[in-house]
Amino acid sequence: MFLFVAFALCLSTGEIKAQDTDDQNKEEKIEDSRLERDMVPGIIARKLWVDYQGPIDSEPFDFQKWNGGFELGIRYPVNHWLDLAVPVRGASVTLPESQNNVNVFSLDVQGHFSPLNLDGHLHPYLVTGMGFVLMDGDDFHLAVPAGLGTNIRVNNRVDINLELSYRFGLQSNRDNYQLGIGFIYNLTDREPEKPKPLPEVKEDETVKLPDSDGDGIPDIYDMDPEHEGKAEFLGARDRDGDGVPDHLDRCPDEAGPADNHGCPEEEEKPEPVEIEKEEEVEVVTPAEEEVEVEEVDSDIPEEVQEILEIAMRDVRFDLGRATLRPESFDILNQVANIMSEYPEYNLRISGHTDNIGSASNNQRLSEQRARSCYEYLASRGVSTARMSFVGYGESRPIDTNESPQGRSNNRRVEFNLYLD
Repeated sequence: MFLFVAFALCLSTGEIKAQDTDDQNKEEKIEDSRLERDMVPGIIARKLWVDYQGPIDSEPFDFQKWNGGFELGIRYPVNHWLDLAVPVRGASVTLPESQNNVNVFSLDVQGHFSPLNLDGHLHPYLVTGMGFVLMDGDDFHLAVPAGLGTNIRVNNRVDINLELSYRFGLQSNRDNYQLGIGFIYNLTDREPEKPKPLPEVKEDETVKLPDSDGDGIPDIYDMDPEHEGKAEFLGARDRDGDGVPDHLDRCPDEAGPADNHGCPEEEEKPEPVEIEKEEEVEVVTPAEEEVEVEEVDSDIPEEVQEILEIAMRDVRFDLGRATLRPESFDILNQVANIMSEYPEYNLRISGHTDNIGSASNNQRLSEQRARSCYEYLASRGVSTARMSFVGYGESRPIDTNESPQGRSNNRRVEFNLYLD
């Protein structure tokens, strides 16, 4: 028995050492794949124990009466459920009618059935077939084996094998038990299971996003999803037809030039009127060169301001889109908590981009990204009456657009608290 185990270990070790780096990588990939029942031919070598006394004495497991032997054979797979095996056995046994040992040799043709076809390292099977038995050179008879066995995977080439069978001798007093313990050496590498092909997708199959107002702009990108708008304004309306979308138009029902924020120009310049600081800050548009942001009340702790500044840097979107990435949710949740803790404050959300691409595309993208943050905070329970959003495109950089780092700094969404 020791010689069989040593021989199996030598084969296993030699196989591993003989492989180069590419083969080792291949073996690791195979070992990580789904372990199916072996579908490769192999050589069988087993230590054999035989008992002709047990079937007559009804003492099948009195191992003092079992005689030793050996077995060599080949195994060839037919499919995932059936293997053919041709083992040759030899043993010196004690027959019921004689106290002297008799040399017994047999040649079997067997079928190994694996009805379970389990995945993993353990592969049980059932055994049956036909055996041709020769005793002492002149006593020939047939035997039918019936039993069970299992293969235990050791590595890519070697399996430990256990098999117990009862052999029905087609001659009087020739029934016997046989127990074999050994290994199977596979002659080729096991092949990993091929992945199932992905279902074919027809080219004309497209995913249609909801578009409530039917203006051709999906709701998730539509600046006004409840009313039909213009594509160039990302679905926003322009009721007065002055080319300034309503959400940026200070006079949405009166036509006016864009440089006057959509309001009609007055014929005479009005006298200067002193306007309170709060009224001046309430309106923000991308067209303004500078917007004076009112100072936040000192009641807001510095750590809250730090969270808002972190949000400006940490809110992330998919490249060239307004879809929030999951890593942005944590900092936006903190902003939602701040709005809950300070209910007297409102929040202005401002989107900004770098100067890569056209100014019109950057303007639309900044508005979309600001709106995405606005909608996310609304989903977290922040009242939309306390929030507003606006996009400035590339018009308000805080760093140079000549370097990658500078452009990254300019791509941001700002969150500013203010009092009405």
